Amino acid sequence: MQGAIATVDFFVSDPHTAPRRVSLVISAPERCSASAGWQCRVALADMHRAKVILGIDSFDALGLAFVQARAWTEELRGQGRILTRDQEGQIPFKFP
Repeated sequence: MQGAIATVDFFVSDPHTAPRRVSLVISAPERCSASAGWQCRVALADMHRAKVILGIDSFDALGLAFVQARAWTEELRGQGRILTRDQEGQIPFKFP
C-alpha cells in the first residue's frame, strides 16, 4: 500500500492447513477532502481489502485503523485460526 507507515507480516494457520503469510498494513493519516476530518487506510492483504477509516483528526484516524486491524485478527482467532510471527508456529502474533 502506498503511504504505509506500519506494516507487519505474520502467519495464519489452523490444525488442518499449512501456515499462510499475510501482511497487515496501515497508511499514514491524510486530510479527507470530502469532509473536515482525516483518514487512514488499513488492509489485511489477501483477506481484507483496504478499508478507509475516518477520524476527526490524524490521531483519531490512526487509532481507529489499529482498532480495525485488531478486530480482524480477533475475528481470525474466533474462527479457530492460529496467528504466529514465524512459519513454524513458535512465536505468537499479538498486539502490544
